[in-house]
Amino acid sequence: MKKKLKFKKLMNEYRAQFYELEYVKEVLKEAHTEFNEYYAKFCAKKKVQLSKLNQKHESRVKQLFTPQPGLSKKIVKQVKENEYDAKKLFRQIAKKFHPDTLALDDPRVHEFEEVFKKATSAIDNCQWGELFNIADTYNLQFDDYESVNSSLVKDIQRIKKDISGKKDTYAWLLYHCETDAAKDEIIKRFLNHVYVDYRDPT
Repeated sequence: MKKKLKFKKLMNEYRAQFYELEYVKEVLKEAHTEFNEYYAKFCAKKKVQLSKLNQKHESRVKQLFTPQPGLSKKIVKQVKENEYDAKKLFRQIAKKFHPDTLALDDPRVHEFEEVFKKATSAIDNCQWGELFNIADTYNLQFDDYESVNSSLVKDIQRIKKDISGKKDTYAWLLYHCETDAAKDEIIKRFLNHVYVDYRDPT
């Protein structure tokens, strides 16, 4: 019973973090646009010589804006797959929600298709929180709450890390500035991060 209650608690945390991430992503769509516009305005007003700075710091700029090699997606997926064996749970979902189990004119067809598609995608991408959310919503049973809870904790940690990374971007920081002076400081920080000293193009 304790492990089941812990699962419910973790699911609530997962859902909160999931919607926080969705909110952050939505805000960043506006934030990136605002950052680019304010950046262009600042550089024009301060006569920042971007072409000379880019030429001077060519290798640094290339290094900063080229994606750094990390663990391959294949290795990351293998690591995640080892966190939870989804076969039994997927069989439950397929048995209950596979669209082929319904007549074509059944009003539940669309719902079954959506649930089955989400479950398949969650397993393919090792998104355990999404998979467990489906199971919890439709009262499916788990054989081993300990492994479920452990996998759910890891998924929550990944989402928190993603949120933290997005909130640490210059676009997010500038979006939440209340004055132009504060926005100017963010742009200066960005320029000096890229060019060391943006006032020295020589």
